[in-house]
Amino acid sequence: MDILNQIGNTPLIEFSGEVPNNNRIWLKLEYSNPFGSHYDRVYLKLFEHFVHEGFLTPGATVLETTSGSAGVSFAAIGRLLGYKCQVAIPEGGEKAREEAIRAQGAELLFTPASDYVSGFPRFVKRYLVRNRDIVFLNHSTGPFGSENTVTTSALADIAIELLEQIDTIDYFVAAIGNGSSILGPGRILKGKSRIVTFEPFQSAVGYELLYPGRYESLYGILPGILPRHQLPGTSYQGIDFPHIRLAFTDEQLVSETVLVSDRKMDEQYRDRTGEKLSETLPHWDAQSADFGRSTRAGIAVALQK
Repeated sequence: MDILNQIGNTPLIEFSGEVPNNNRIWLKLEYSNPFGSHYDRVYLKLFEHFVHEGFLTPGATVLETTSGSAGVSFAAIGRLLGYKCQVAIPEGGEKAREEAIRAQGAELLFTPASDYVSGFPRFVKRYLVRNRDIVFLNHSTGPFGSENTVTTSALADIAIELLEQIDTIDYFVAAIGNGSSILGPGRILKGKSRIVTFEPFQSAVGYELLYPGRYESLYGILPGILPRHQLPGTSYQGIDFPHIRLAFTDEQLVSETVLVSDRKMDEQYRDRTGEKLSETLPHWDAQSADFGRSTRAGIAVALQK
């Protein structure tokens, strides 16, 4: 299909805002993929893989989980390929995101808001026991809790393209979600770039892996204590994805992890502790709304490097 052939080979542009010390910030425009994110790359490869391995037959019902942009890519590509798509998503999220998934013809299945993404494993296990004919793609994890090599190899293409588009990459800045967009590109860029990751001040999953105990010592609270953050698709306390463990611990790809905040999170932290320390962190909501929240957070981090 013509539209599927448009996935990948996304443009690279230079950030037009003011950057200190004669540095330059380049943005890889993954939102220019047909369905708006790097997950277009993932689901094109995942559907191909499941068909090749004989797990998918024409018209099958396929399940996926999402808290961010994965659901739209999954539903759109699945629909084009003739599958019935179901998307599990935490309650209490953004209606616009839910409607974007529904607009691609997918059925939404809501998991408890209080569990957020941590509730996915229990939900999926119970749901598949009751619905044995449904195929779970599971972009975040491979068999028996291992790496999903289809996902990570699809995202490695981002770094391969980058190295063809630009001569030198001193820092590669990536969000911590399920770890896939760090592990895939990170393996390609290892030894060529310092890999800097970022995540919400509320969660500090990668931060705790890289700097054990520092969060509580600095901020006086444990990670995950503050209310749910406003960066869907990024890390959350309680998750345990193999791609995060591989990137941070086993393969030690990550040089630095930066916490990002916003005005609402500053208020929540100040109300709980009386402190204003989060106000010194990069703030995604201080950046231009021309880009999505994760990109704005990445720009805020890059501007502090």
